[in-house]
Amino acid sequence: MEKRNLAIFFFAGCFSTMTDGCHVRACQDLEMLLALGWRVAVYSYRNHRQWPWNAKGIDTFRARFPGVDLVLDEWNWKLAFVQKLKGAIAYFGSWPGNRALRTWLPRLTPEFDRLQRDPDLKLALVSYPWGISHLNGTPGPRMIVDTHDLAALEAAPAGRLNARSMLTLKRELFYLGQADEIWSISYGEGQFLRSMLARERVRIVPPSLRSWNMPAAAEAQPVYDLVFVGSNNRWNGDAISGFLSAYAKWNLPLKIAIAGSVCRDQRLAAGNGVELLGFVDDLASLYAKARAAICPVEGTGTKIKLIEALSAGRPVFAAPGALTGLLPGYEDCVLPLDRESIAALLGNPAALGAAQEAALRYAEAYSFDRVVAETSEGLAGEPTTTGSPSMPAMSSR
Repeated sequence: MEKRNLAIFFFAGCFSTMTDGCHVRACQDLEMLLALGWRVAVYSYRNHRQWPWNAKGIDTFRARFPGVDLVLDEWNWKLAFVQKLKGAIAYFGSWPGNRALRTWLPRLTPEFDRLQRDPDLKLALVSYPWGISHLNGTPGPRMIVDTHDLAALEAAPAGRLNARSMLTLKRELFYLGQADEIWSISYGEGQFLRSMLARERVRIVPPSLRSWNMPAAAEAQPVYDLVFVGSNNRWNGDAISGFLSAYAKWNLPLKIAIAGSVCRDQRLAAGNGVELLGFVDDLASLYAKARAAICPVEGTGTKIKLIEALSAGRPVFAAPGALTGLLPGYEDCVLPLDRESIAALLGNPAALGAAQEAALRYAEAYSFDRVVAETSEGLAGEPTTTGSPSMPAMSSR
């Protein structure tokens, strides 16, 4: 049967090369819509300041998602001005904020306007609460917002809301109040949003990963004791450099691999058992060469790098802030990031094997098929005879 119902998926910039955790989440959202039977059009801005759509990004998108329309408009100063204005008006309450978000300006977004005229448009899935303010008008008859993370909690020092973060939260809750449904990647943030908004509108949708080539991984011999994978952003850079500074005082000889563009951080240097691998195309093979992983990154959302490691059967030593986004039941495979815990586990082969098996069992909650099945209620598009495209193995970020 031909797919008829159209869903618009909005992400402000290019995500197809998956150079950041939010790009992985965007690809997963798109895969879910396809698996649920929707005809999908991806809407974005070609000249996005941080993640522009260049030839590589477009070619990668078309190879990864054949048959999915990529619809691009140009971001310009008029849209930027209106976006800032919408954000400011959102502080003043529902009536002016609602009017501002519904504002449509002609001739600024011709491709978006074309999508709005499609008679089969039934759904819009928008990335980030603030994503609503980047659109020229309302995106569709039914709107879902995937929060990714909450900027208000990210800005709160030590998890305590101050005046600035309270204002940010007020604006984010206003944006989320416009959505028919809210997706939270984080278990902890999902519970928080359920306490602030109508509980039935908030759905916890954890990261959904395609299967890994675990038989090959199981046969590999460990080369590294610990591995960290991350993109080159300030959260990853601050976290891994801080960890290495503490590790230098532990007097615990380990072999630690660091992969991803975070290796470009000038604070990082090889030596003392640390290797900087840079970009790694096949993360499954990398995890197979490690006994365990680390996630020193605090902050909001769910750390996809942590879920990837668990899916590869590798226990993770994690910072306290990385635990709040996890589904319950992680205690046997996600452990404190301190010298005592690392030495105890890596020094006990039986305990390490048990933790690796526990990681695989726990990661089943994040399997793609399971997450799609748990998210399908009320979201299925018309049936399709063609399956959704399979996602290749994740690259290092």
